[in-house]
Amino acid sequence: MFEKIKGWLQGDHDGAVEGGGTSLGGDRAEGARHTKPSARLIDGLKILDADTPGLAARAVAYVHTGEGPELVTELSQRGDDSTDRLLNRPATLGVWTYTSQAQDKAIKEHVPGWNVDKSTTARGNLYTLTEPVAIDALVRLGRLFAAVSPDVSRASDRLPDWFAALLTDVAKTCGDRRTRAKGGKPGIRSAWTPELLVAILRDGGVAEASIPAAVMAAIFDRPATAHYYGDPLAVFAAQPGVEDYLVAHHAEVVALAPLLRATGKVELLQFLRAQPAARDAFVGLVAQLATDSAKSVREEAAGNLAALPAARQVELLEPLLTTMPAGRLAGLVTHLVGVEGGIDALRRAHAADGRGARGTLLSNALERATALDVETVAADEPLVLPPFTPLPDAELGEPFVRSARDAVDRRLAAARKELEDLEALPKAEAQGWRLTHARGAVKDLSAITDDHLRQVAQYLSGALTKVPPRTVLVELQAPAIRNRLEGLTMLHDIRFARSHGGGRQRYPWYQLNATADLAMDVRILADGVERAGVQDSEVAVAELVFDSWFARETFAPEHLWPYYAEHPAALETHLGLRPPTKVDSYSRSERLEVALTILGGFPTLPNRYLPRLAELALGDGKTHRVAAQKVLESHAGARDLAEQGLRDGKTEIRVTAAVWLQRLGDPAAIPALRAALAKERREVARAALLGALEALGDDISTEIAPATLLAEATKGLKGKAPASMAWFPVDGLPQLRWAADAQPVPAEVVRWWVVLAVKLKDPSGLGLIARYVSLLDDQSRAALGRFVLDAWIGQDTRGPSAEESRAYADREAQQRYDRYQHWYKQHPQYYEAEASRTVDQHHQDAFREHQANYLGSAISDKGLLALTVGMPGTDLSRAAQQYLKAHNTRRAQIEALVRALAANGDPAAIQLLLSVARRHRQATVQATAQALAQDLAERRGWSAEELADRTVQTAGFEDDGILHLHLGAREYTGRITPTFTLELTNEAGKVVKALPAARVDDDAEQVKAAKSQLSASRKELKAVVALQTQRLYEAMCTGREWPAADWQEFVLGHPIMSRLAAGLVWLENPGPDQRAFRPGDGGVLIDVDDEDVTLADGATVSVAHGVLLGEDQAGRWREHLADYEIKPLFDQLAVAVPVTDQKATSIADRKGWLTDSFTVRGRATKLGYSRSQAEDGGWFSGYEKAYPSVGITAIIEFTGAFLPEENIPAALTQLVFRRTTRAYGQSAEARLADLPPVLVAESYRDYLTVAAAGSFDAEWEKKSAW
Repeated sequence: MFEKIKGWLQGDHDGAVEGGGTSLGGDRAEGARHTKPSARLIDGLKILDADTPGLAARAVAYVHTGEGPELVTELSQRGDDSTDRLLNRPATLGVWTYTSQAQDKAIKEHVPGWNVDKSTTARGNLYTLTEPVAIDALVRLGRLFAAVSPDVSRASDRLPDWFAALLTDVAKTCGDRRTRAKGGKPGIRSAWTPELLVAILRDGGVAEASIPAAVMAAIFDRPATAHYYGDPLAVFAAQPGVEDYLVAHHAEVVALAPLLRATGKVELLQFLRAQPAARDAFVGLVAQLATDSAKSVREEAAGNLAALPAARQVELLEPLLTTMPAGRLAGLVTHLVGVEGGIDALRRAHAADGRGARGTLLSNALERATALDVETVAADEPLVLPPFTPLPDAELGEPFVRSARDAVDRRLAAARKELEDLEALPKAEAQGWRLTHARGAVKDLSAITDDHLRQVAQYLSGALTKVPPRTVLVELQAPAIRNRLEGLTMLHDIRFARSHGGGRQRYPWYQLNATADLAMDVRILADGVERAGVQDSEVAVAELVFDSWFARETFAPEHLWPYYAEHPAALETHLGLRPPTKVDSYSRSERLEVALTILGGFPTLPNRYLPRLAELALGDGKTHRVAAQKVLESHAGARDLAEQGLRDGKTEIRVTAAVWLQRLGDPAAIPALRAALAKERREVARAALLGALEALGDDISTEIAPATLLAEATKGLKGKAPASMAWFPVDGLPQLRWAADAQPVPAEVVRWWVVLAVKLKDPSGLGLIARYVSLLDDQSRAALGRFVLDAWIGQDTRGPSAEESRAYADREAQQRYDRYQHWYKQHPQYYEAEASRTVDQHHQDAFREHQANYLGSAISDKGLLALTVGMPGTDLSRAAQQYLKAHNTRRAQIEALVRALAANGDPAAIQLLLSVARRHRQATVQATAQALAQDLAERRGWSAEELADRTVQTAGFEDDGILHLHLGAREYTGRITPTFTLELTNEAGKVVKALPAARVDDDAEQVKAAKSQLSASRKELKAVVALQTQRLYEAMCTGREWPAADWQEFVLGHPIMSRLAAGLVWLENPGPDQRAFRPGDGGVLIDVDDEDVTLADGATVSVAHGVLLGEDQAGRWREHLADYEIKPLFDQLAVAVPVTDQKATSIADRKGWLTDSFTVRGRATKLGYSRSQAEDGGWFSGYEKAYPSVGITAIIEFTGAFLPEENIPAALTQLVFRRTTRAYGQSAEARLADLPPVLVAESYRDYLTVAAAGSFDAEWEKKSAW
């Protein structure tokens, strides 16, 4: 076949052009005029007639015979890209093309029945070379593409534009075709060998001496950015003969390789790694590339070298240590530390040249190796692996078959009903894709026989190797069927999922993840997939652990390390210690993060990983620095390594070393920190050193004495402040006083703190800034925090003035009105609502939109928030809460405020932090808050819920429930009313609205303080009641239980919580032996019969609910509360629950209840639900409420709406629950029977409440956007 293709190309095959040879024109061109052009060529270019009738014929004639060469000039001088788009941008990589409406119309008129995709396919068929095509025709085709294309990818001095254009089109049009066919025979692209490329270049007039460079660039050079959908150019390196060509042109390759772009060098290195002969021939080149200017190239080369014997690596690399620029040696030095004999090579290089950056790099590497004792540890201590139990075998029999038959029949009945309803609709409203889907479902389900089901049972039990029909397996895995199948175990799930096929992976983990909880020892999964017949389970497991998007949230280190202690290949690959076995689009950084997580689980670190970890821990890269440090913290040499970092020449490394020593918490590091502080001149590094010293228990009073602070401030302010903070009103900073002596703080000191906070870029304020702020008195801490917070928020939320927005609306309103009127005439079905709006309404819209624009941002100066660490938590939380509500799209700023809340530590700040951790519309913000809350709780030895219990604000109320306000000679008191407002009484017991003005015998300062306290107490009481009512409601839904002692101390003993608790019924020891009670007067607990209740030692307490009490008890408690005229905090005694079977995963008894999208939104959000994640195009179809403590999200689904929202008809569909503790990507719809019953009941009540805004409409599908 290949020789036949060569014949066609050279012109010696029957029907080929006459003349042969490789020159342009001449006899061959004359001969071509007597042959017909290829039908594939005609089809590939005929779409050009849509641009200009007759253009396609001219293009075909030029390509086929060279006739009319002026066409190339004409096309290159055109000022538009019409022909380029018609040809699907043949010379440009990584772009999607489109045609305009005018072009589509022209195609229909001039090339009926044709389109861009068909032209592209035709050219792809041409490039298979299975039909005659002349080399000179390929050259001219490339020139044609270069002429029409404004951007020819990869064109350079070494790669002519016409040649680059031709190969780009070959790669794009044949991108999904096989390089080799079945049986090892050449595939349809196997003719594009170096031999052919040389022939084309030679025919195109490229000088012989330049051809190797062009071939090299053609095969290996890549654009600077990777193609998202893969690498279509990889076809050329996969051709036969590439390895031989490179070896035959060894000198040219060595000379040309360094001239490739970094991406091209990486491609070359990856090719050499897979080709033994070429790898050995170019080992010197690989060593040279190990010191390339591009980090990606250096890493790839180091991976190639790792496959060589240690002595050979040292031989190749040692000379480079003293000859290459020091800036390129870091990775090479780290690599040598881990190679036998490498440390000696570093010592010799340091002895030969220990000056400057090179000497520092070498000495640092040697010191790190010494700190971690890398050289002296001959072998790793053997790791003791924990045992694991493989999944048991379980045979599926007739119970499985019966349950499957029942589930299939149920689903078939539902599918037939759906199809019947759709077929009853008018054709225009039935939506063709839904009809097709419904008919397909009925067909597939009807075809499932009992024999099929028995085959499935045998296959899942491992007794049948032949896979049952795929359609049967797929249908059985639909949640509506699968949840009803009897007897399934994890091993069955593994076999079940395999039927889906793994796509690019060896095993479809995504499918298994959707039906099973994978959080287990990975050895169990590896054993399971091996028993399911998966080949190369080690690679399959690596794809799960390193490449699956859900794995990071699924596996803990203890699940992973035992497997990788026995199978280290993938771990070492992603640490950069071995060359990768494949090239793909997954992020190396993400895989390295996973690798560090795995290493963090090892009980002792294997010695071979230490040099790489040391490089990451104290290297230039920020991304994985802290993670590597935490992995190393279990090593005895961690402190020595961190201390070595204090001597690094880079400020950033010295800072991270100081912070690391602070985290290690070893006072033995104090001398090293002191020595570093004595030499340190950079203020950011000095701040880190002082923070570490104090955290380790050293006395830094001298360094933070007022005189010292003034001297440092004076010196620091001489430098240039960060340009980003030019907006900050430093001249308006308040006058502050020291706490120690009430003396004024010099203005220079406060200004310097502001500058330093910006430079540190840490909104948490933990460390030195917090220590500085602690030196101020209470009033000064509050004043500083308020001033900085107000300024920061003001700058971040700065918007246009009303005058500016009005001017914008004046310009925009009429234009917008005219546009919609025009569009309505063209497409009335789409623009009716907009066209119905008046100019005044458009003016209002434009004004409002313009006012919402942000003109400023303070995120670059987020470090300023560190200065809020000492302000009252109530003030900080109030401002933060307002920001979260009004500016909820500013994720980075919200995260900065959340960190400031955690650092502040006041109860009010902690409560808001916990509220964000429980529920926030942005998952990343919620995750940040959860991590910060967990850290706060762990530092105190509590759980997150215990932290919440122990930090509820009192709003100033004493244990007796009274707010005491002293005015001097008299006292006013505040009490909490039954409606949870603050009632104020004077000394005579009379209710008053406010505190009076100071009398002569009053203490003016006390009166002022009392008024401030009253104002704060009213605000705080309102906030606490709202937040804790929500907490108690969630506790009821999730079934939280308090130890009785904690409940009595932190709920019943709290001045505000006790009032909230008095409006609820509670359960002692919820379950079969539960006892209901409520707090009565004076803290006495009573039951429904007014009998006293004493909680037993060791009892637990939870919030009661009608579902748990039963209808009879719930009714009696309603009467009890009514008799005592107690207004419940919320309705907890409803007992309405949906009627469903035990295997149901949704509730749909209000499906089809029609209203509009704004009403759905209004009712759902009032109940605490937020909009679900928008999909492609801004479409969303649900409102959800998360219950993080139990990992469940309730979702009220409806027919959906687009963002930005417009009010459209909408109907409810169903209520579902998803497990949010399962990793992203899992459907994980929970069965109702497996959920807390109260959560189901309350969510169902919400579902009914939203539905009650409308009513059932039999035509809901027709009227809504369903």
